[in-house]
Amino acid sequence: MTAHTSTPALLAELADLLQLEYDALPVYGLAIAALRTPAYRDALAGFRDDHQRHIRELSALIRDLGGVRLPLPHLPTGLFKLAVQATALPAGDAAILLAFKSNEWQSKAKYARHAAREHPPEVAALLRRNAADEAKHYAWVCGALDELRCGSGSLIGAATDVFARIHGTNADVVEAAGRAALEASVRLTRAA
Repeated sequence: MTAHTSTPALLAELADLLQLEYDALPVYGLAIAALRTPAYRDALAGFRDDHQRHIRELSALIRDLGGVRLPLPHLPTGLFKLAVQATALPAGDAAILLAFKSNEWQSKAKYARHAAREHPPEVAALLRRNAADEAKHYAWVCGALDELRCGSGSLIGAATDVFARIHGTNADVVEAAGRAALEASVRLTRAA
């Protein structure tokens, strides 16, 4: 696929996912710095590396398709995700991982939706890889929380699951509006 065959909708979709990656980096930084258990810090550091790779690959794809990459988080949802993580910091590893799970749910769900759509082969392959990474991150945090007795079977875990879905769904709605505005902007730029 070349810049001439990419669509404004595809470029806006990829830019939205790139912003999702920029949402994640400061959240990971806070969580890694605050976790007390070295194994948890190490796992999150590896997952952060995945997000940095996603940024490099999405950025290159957007550029190759003739788009402009926006190295920015979503506003205001990226800030809210960071605030969710920050509120858990004083409460220890379980609370940090519960907040992390609530943020990861949206990334997992959003990538899964995008990976399930029809795309050109190179885009589809990238989205499937990233979706698999997000599913891995989410599964890991679920397992860690089960070990801490804060998984979905616990009262706090079930409450976190509800919050994650509300938080993620609301973020999706706000971010969809931004994606629509970006798509309109790309259309106008190409028409000029």
